[in-house]
Amino acid sequence: METLANKPSPRPASEKAPAFEDLTLYDVETGEAFTFTAGEQEFYWRQGFAPPKYAPHRRAQKKLERTGGKPEFKVRCRDCGRKGLVLLEAPDPRVVFCEECFEARWRKHLEEHPDQRAKYEADLAEYEELKVKAKEQKQRFKQVQE
Repeated sequence: METLANKPSPRPASEKAPAFEDLTLYDVETGEAFTFTAGEQEFYWRQGFAPPKYAPHRRAQKKLERTGGKPEFKVRCRDCGRKGLVLLEAPDPRVVFCEECFEARWRKHLEEHPDQRAKYEADLAEYEELKVKAKEQKQRFKQVQE
């Protein structure tokens, strides 16, 4: 699972961008050609993103499928200032945390409250067992269909 903690950091604005030229890329699923403009390349480079795998209209379609057409809200992490998008509007935007900062706060809270830590670890173990059972059930269902 990819988290904010293991995503590359954006490049500093002071770092000089290489010269980019428009490129023709191909959608990995449809093979459709699309132009990856110099401006888009610079943005992706500054953000540390990999080049797109899908044509722009397919990226928009996938995003719509992922979000279910729900509106997205811009947020900023209270601790580190990292920006992001969420599907639910925060009741108090001053207390929004990125995944990395939330995890650090949660671990600290669990260290300070051993009783809650034991319950959390038990719940986590039960959740992992359920994930394994669900995966096995999905594989059995897939085999039956074949």
